[in-house]
Amino acid sequence: NLIATPHLGASTGEAQVRVAKEIAEQFAALRDGKSSYGCINAPLIRAALSQPSLAKLAKLVGMALAPFASNSSVVSVQSTDTAFVPSAVLAGFLNAKGITSANLISIKQVAAANNVSFEVKEGGNDGEITVSAGDIKLTGRVDGETCYLVKINNTSTFIPLTGSLTVVKADAIVSVLPEIATRSCAVFFAGQYAFIQAREQEELEKAIESCPTPCLAKLVMA
Repeated sequence: NLIATPHLGASTGEAQVRVAKEIAEQFAALRDGKSSYGCINAPLIRAALSQPSLAKLAKLVGMALAPFASNSSVVSVQSTDTAFVPSAVLAGFLNAKGITSANLISIKQVAAANNVSFEVKEGGNDGEITVSAGDIKLTGRVDGETCYLVKINNTSTFIPLTGSLTVVKADAIVSVLPEIATRSCAVFFAGQYAFIQAREQEELEKAIESCPTPCLAKLVMA
């Protein structure tokens, strides 16, 4: 005779307490840079947690690159820290394309499924990340708690990567700048591109309605 029953060994009160304790110990080990048994992506997460500002910048410059490189399958990343920055950049790049499942835990599988990858170029300045794809190159920098776009190709700029950001061709909005100004939006010019920024998405939508040509991208830098 055979009697089959569900496995309930982990459903006892004692087992639940031990599991909760083990999970807490894993998080503490991850925080303190110690070995985390069973955590496949622990090195990436641990490195990112140790430099949260750089991790944030990596994601944001990846997002900013996406509208300029819609057909690119390889993203070049240059940073003094290559432990997690390339993966964080690629996650942001895919997030901006609407692939919300991309993060430091899933990036390897999600990137492969979407046929994108990164190549690493060591060097650069502390606190800066340079990304490129196709004929566009962006450099971002952390200043205090805010991330900025400081260079687009060879053009220097200082665009805060915050709030709602829309990218348009610069010559498309010159005639409607007064209208945009009434919407409490800031406009940053960088070569042939213009970045319209607003704290609220609704104000940004109203501002770009008056642009004579479609925008290149709408980004929520978060």
